Amino acid sequence: MRTAYLLVSHGSADPRHQAGLTRLAQGMRQHLKRRSQQAKMTNASALSHRQQSSSLLQSPLLSLPQATPLPFRSQSSASEAASSQFLVGTATLEAATTSLAEQIIAFGQEALQQGAEQVVILPMFLLAGIHVKEDLPAEMAAAQAQLPASLQLTCLPYLGSHGPFKQYVAARLAKTKADRCVLLAHGSSRAAGNRGIQQLGKLLDTDVAFWSVAPDLETQVYNLMQQGHQHIAIAPFFLFPGSITDAITHRTEQLAEHLPKLSLRLLSPLGTSSELSKVIVEIVWGMPQASSVHRWQAPAQRVAKNSITA
Repeated sequence: MRTAYLLVSHGSADPRHQAGLTRLAQGMRQHLKRRSQQAKMTNASALSHRQQSSSLLQSPLLSLPQATPLPFRSQSSASEAASSQFLVGTATLEAATTSLAEQIIAFGQEALQQGAEQVVILPMFLLAGIHVKEDLPAEMAAAQAQLPASLQLTCLPYLGSHGPFKQYVAARLAKTKADRCVLLAHGSSRAAGNRGIQQLGKLLDTDVAFWSVAPDLETQVYNLMQQGHQHIAIAPFFLFPGSITDAITHRTEQLAEHLPKLSLRLLSPLGTSSELSKVIVEIVWGMPQASSVHRWQAPAQRVAKNSITA
């Protein structure tokens, strides 16, 4: 089954958001092409191995047990490996001239023209909030209703839930020369909405701060300073630059001015690194089978029942 990929984000009036999303899609195409080339080489090697084994088995001088075929990837990936072209698009829930459903329909029609039978959607959200639980399912259900039954919409879990993404965040923090790191997220007035980032903080052994609720950045920085830490890294838990990350930069500069003996280092948003596109390919390339993903022929109300609301 030939597959097209669609990255869906929140969207923003700030042009840096779309620019960052577009760069990720471009990087994803490049990494998919490399993966397909590697798959071709692996398949060719496996075929050669089987042919050699078959020749040896037919030889009257040797008596060997039947060789076990080497494992191949899923049917979708194997067929994709035969093509060097990959269709990767972007869409947003907000700040677009058309609805997300209309964007999905347009992309789906383009995918059909290029011979795709499936569109895999990766929600570019870091936490499971209302957008993941309600808005996205509703828009996808509306789009599927308008697309031919021959094109299947498949939605992976949101970006922040994937192990490779968490490993990517951990690797970024590990490279930072600091006594401690503060993971700074937007935060929610709903306590349950902050559990995901708090759990991630524990997993990564970092302190957590929120932009809109307590504990805020100043509180965590002062706490760490009182504990004797002098080199502190601040890691914004945002994908792309925008008004909030600009405000975080300004706040960090103010803290550095008020605390001259403290070394503060502000990291860039997570989506600004070219490595993220490689991580995304790792996620979609190893995507689970049908039983583990959401196929949008079912009622939207059944989606993400166990997700955390943010």
